[in-house]
Amino acid sequence: MRQRHCTCGAASNVRRGTRRTADGRDEEVYRMTCPVCGQVGPAIPAAGKDEATAIAEAIAAWNEMIARVRPLEA
Repeated sequence: MRQRHCTCGAASNVRRGTRRTADGRDEEVYRMTCPVCGQVGPAIPAAGKDEATAIAEAIAAWNEMIARVRPLEA
């Protein structure tokens, strides 16, 4: 899967972190972040997935987000 560059032109990185859910639990998530401008992609919960699957889903979500911003880019 080809990973799209950020809207600023930089290559983004996959980050693993935690976030607090509405019921107060912490859950592990994967998301793409830009090291230059700080743009952050959608959080993908890691629960019930292996690391490779969660990373692939984070990249796909990032690509979809960037495609909405730049729809004419091939």
